[in-house]
Amino acid sequence: MMWEAKYETGNTQVDNEHKEIFKLVQKLIEVKVENEAENVTATIDFLANYTINHFNHEEELMKESSYPAIDIHKKQHGDFLSQVVALRARVIEEADIEVSIIDIKKVIINWLIDHVLGSDKIMANHYRNWSAK
Repeated sequence: MMWEAKYETGNTQVDNEHKEIFKLVQKLIEVKVENEAENVTATIDFLANYTINHFNHEEELMKESSYPAIDIHKKQHGDFLSQVVALRARVIEEADIEVSIIDIKKVIINWLIDHVLGSDKIMANHYRNWSAK
């Protein structure tokens, strides 16, 4: 999953953090099926921890600028983390790691693209307008 200009929000720090998340997702995509579940879960754990820090940063920007959709945006963050936790558990429980990895890729990639292109761009635009006042 490669970073493209269309994902830019206009907030340098948010964009740099998104680029790192995209790199981590790419690393997950490249995990070989032969890898054991613990290698897959370690990659997921690292992605989840980085994402938590990123979400905290975004939520601070929302609080600072009195972003009106903060509750909806925070819920999206929580929903994503819940999905990641559920997928991680599935990797551990599943006998077929390949199927689990395919599902992980679908969930994470689809959510990330939709969220960055939608909610994050709106939030960054709000923050940019607020900070320009």
